[in-house]
Amino acid sequence: MSTKNNDAWNDLFQENKTLATIEKHGFAHVSADLMRKYREPRLMAKIDTIEVLPKIFSENDLSILPIKNGEYVIFKDPDFHSYFKFPKSIDNIKPRNYRPYKPLSDFDSFSNLEYMNEARALDIALMSSIIKDFTEEQSIWLTIRGRQYTSGFQVLLPSLRKTLQISSVQIEIDAGYETDQAIYIFEAKIGTRGNFNIRQLLFPYLEWKNRTNKKVIPIFFYFTNDLYYMFQFELGNSLDASHIIKQACYKFEDPNTINLQRIFSNKTLIENIERDIPFPQANDLNKVIDTVTLINQGYTSKQELADILEFDERQGDYYANAARFLGLLDRENNNYYITDTGKAFLKLSSSIKRAEFVAEQLAVRPVFHQVFHQLLLNDLSIDSLESINLEVIVEEDYVIVSKDKMIAHKIEALIKELL
Repeated sequence: MSTKNNDAWNDLFQENKTLATIEKHGFAHVSADLMRKYREPRLMAKIDTIEVLPKIFSENDLSILPIKNGEYVIFKDPDFHSYFKFPKSIDNIKPRNYRPYKPLSDFDSFSNLEYMNEARALDIALMSSIIKDFTEEQSIWLTIRGRQYTSGFQVLLPSLRKTLQISSVQIEIDAGYETDQAIYIFEAKIGTRGNFNIRQLLFPYLEWKNRTNKKVIPIFFYFTNDLYYMFQFELGNSLDASHIIKQACYKFEDPNTINLQRIFSNKTLIENIERDIPFPQANDLNKVIDTVTLINQGYTSKQELADILEFDERQGDYYANAARFLGLLDRENNNYYITDTGKAFLKLSSSIKRAEFVAEQLAVRPVFHQVFHQLLLNDLSIDSLESINLEVIVEEDYVIVSKDKMIAHKIEALIKELL
């Protein structure tokens, strides 16, 4: 989390002896009025992934939940049951090639990443019938979206065996869809997640269970670079009762493939290397693309990127600097801005075209020029890269922020994504 949030929580804990109260009782109540003395309560309480936990929370195994309007409880959570941790196996989910009933290319307003956000991604998933396919529902209607206040329900804290009464808490539902038999509650994100605060699904789920006799089905959804991920959960009223019971990843059919030989043969090395740009430490191309998308929407600092993508500021710099390396972004006064090249990139209508664009940008840069040459000599075998000393080649031309001995593995991971 940002230094401002760390400092605010540290000051609150120290001046109010909050940690002593938690050590004695296992929890402590904190009001929004008290938090406001240190920082805006909404910003202090927005702790939606493990990565952004304030230091005093992570060091003392603490979590926070709102229990009513203007009141929170901070409690011991040694196993961090407040956060659902996705298993590593989700990285191996094979995308389903999906053909929409009506091609998205027929719609000028849905053809690129230029204005992509959670609501837009959900709308595309609905209009293309991806949501129908995943839910196996023939008729489904969008009926819920936006902020509302809860009526009342209970949540069990398993670490304390204590039940909290939740009432008049503000929740935000990204989308709710109704059928004859069920209501589907969606929590949506732009960008991949390794974990998320289960409250984001659990509170809307428990609220709507009290409002309807229909089955309530919670679904976590995220979009990244033309990939639509959906995870259907089974939830209970305890923080440790969360399970994925169904998952899928969709992408739209694209008959095109990357022709690396054509790209490489048409490219010559650039003469002037921008040595002030660190060599990419990021190995996830989708997160690089998500970063460019968000900066185009006005999130220009590494702190803002970290907040919206829910990772630490160091990672925000990694992905933004990788985009700078590709010529998609630049930086001025610690803020990033999108270049003309980046704007052209976001207008591309498919992930294949964007992958080609990235390959063209890499092919003219030392290291990757040699990598592509080696791959083409060896039938695109990633194993062939072991015969060249990538670390030495990188250090000849680029700044390396940290002496990362895994740099070769990161290069290989990036190339695998392109291929």
